Amino acid sequence: MYNRRVRRPKQQEHIYTELTDKNEFGIFETYKDLFMLSLTVGYLEGERIPFKESLELINWQVFSERTDEPVINMIAYLETEDLSLLYDSTEEKFEEKITIAEEYAASGAEKVYNIIMEDEKNGLRNVIDYIEELHDITDHSELERRRLTQDLI
Repeated sequence: MYNRRVRRPKQQEHIYTELTDKNEFGIFETYKDLFMLSLTVGYLEGERIPFKESLELINWQVFSERTDEPVINMIAYLETEDLSLLYDSTEEKFEEKITIAEEYAASGAEKVYNIIMEDEKNGLRNVIDYIEELHDITDHSELERRRLTQDLI
């Protein structure tokens, strides 16, 4: 078995630190929790941010096989339409799948951070409102239209 780990962009150290700091505005228990929300937000916003330098890696073993891995797999499949990313257990396929997740999470982390920091005292409420707004979009074409509209603003 490989020693698998998930990267976070070095330039986002302040995001991960602040949003998990219980003495400040930290609303996340772990880096993994923030990563998973950021991944989803990044995907829904349709933006990936490639990066080279990373912070301390998140051990793959902290990701839940029942809840986290299906989300990562679904997003990798929707991005590539390559089923082998889900079923091929080689390190190469795993890295491809995780790179997709890392890049979406990098984009999403910035969005989540900005939403929370708009109004730190109501940061959690702002994130919930944002997620509910995205949840209300049930048609994939509506999500695409929303992405395109935001790109024009």
